[in-house]
Amino acid sequence: MKIGIISINAHTKVLNFASPLHSYAFQQFLTKKGYDNVIIDYKPVYYGGMDVRHPYDHYLKHPDKNPEKQEKLLAKWKYWYKEREGRFDKIQAFIDKYYVTTDKCYDHKLLDTEDPGCDIYICATDVIWKYNPKNGFDRGFFLDCKTMKGKGKIAYAASRGASTYNNDKKKKKFDTLVSDFDFVSTREKSLYEYINENTYAHANLVLDPVFLHDEDFYEPLYRKPEEEGYVLVYTVMNETPELVEEAYRFAQAKGLKLIELSEDYQNAHIPEGTEHPVIYDLGVEEWLGYMKYADYIFTNSFHCCCFSIIMHKEFFAGPRPGDKVDWVIEMFGLTDRRIKPGEEFAVQSIDFERIDAIRKKYQKASEHYIVKAIEKTKTRLKHPKLRKLSRRIGRGMKRRLNIEVRRGTDGIEKLI
Repeated sequence: MKIGIISINAHTKVLNFASPLHSYAFQQFLTKKGYDNVIIDYKPVYYGGMDVRHPYDHYLKHPDKNPEKQEKLLAKWKYWYKEREGRFDKIQAFIDKYYVTTDKCYDHKLLDTEDPGCDIYICATDVIWKYNPKNGFDRGFFLDCKTMKGKGKIAYAASRGASTYNNDKKKKKFDTLVSDFDFVSTREKSLYEYINENTYAHANLVLDPVFLHDEDFYEPLYRKPEEEGYVLVYTVMNETPELVEEAYRFAQAKGLKLIELSEDYQNAHIPEGTEHPVIYDLGVEEWLGYMKYADYIFTNSFHCCCFSIIMHKEFFAGPRPGDKVDWVIEMFGLTDRRIKPGEEFAVQSIDFERIDAIRKKYQKASEHYIVKAIEKTKTRLKHPKLRKLSRRIGRGMKRRLNIEVRRGTDGIEKLI
């Protein structure tokens, strides 16, 4: 049986380094376990006609309705024009080199008419279950396309980010979508609790796919930077000048340089009167290398926190909407790494021997969960009578199947 993986990877407006990396990690895990699999080259519904390689050209042709925002967008992407090309090309090169992917690129409409030819589909990790005010839920990320009808459906480490389902219409739609899965797992406690308390589905908690491997898996990817003796600051999505200022003061106190990986070039002069390099033209391998060889890391990125744990890096987590950063540091007993600008924060070394013991336990439980989910889904598909029965009984049957796996998985409940 063939498994199709759908996630956020190649087609992302922000060119997040972790998006292609977590899909690679998950695909390699499945391959190592002996499962025939392919990454579905999938364009999310919110992607639209964005020229991701040249956002400056895009906003010239399609101006933002807010003149002030339009001016800022043009200024930023004019400044990063060549660097954006470089970053796009490097990320695409990583995907071309390491992915086993479909020849065709799909969106949710094409998946209604053309079957990629898989027996089981897994929507894997990242913020795939958010509600977009303009487009609603992305049917592709919920495996709710016509060619997937009757196929196996598994959600692994799904996330909704900072969004909530705050009205009856959203709640009802989400319940309908999530209850059609054979197995559901999330990477954040809040979504886990929401599903179990408000839907007919049953969810489990698992680790993000990047945690399914030890550090030696990533070592061949590291590209060592030329710089040495530095504090790294890596920020994503929202502007965080206070975090940059905090990192700068910390670097000064330690006698180290500050290096920032960001798209906010104006941060180079924060605090006022200072200057530090802000680097944007990077690929996945370079991003990993900058983290690996940093003396300290300041970040508001979920995956940067994850890799700091995997790489044994001293890190500090700054403000970020939602609970995904809070949850990963809470899970590993690292709540003292959360910092609030202007307040004193912990500087004692992390006990990575203790952290590794926690990581290994959760890693084993997460591996066990996804393998069991796949095997039980394969069994259902191979036995027409069970398949017919599960479809007739519907939600109740799926809930019982999920609970059976939940009870039989050593340690998975200890994630909470």
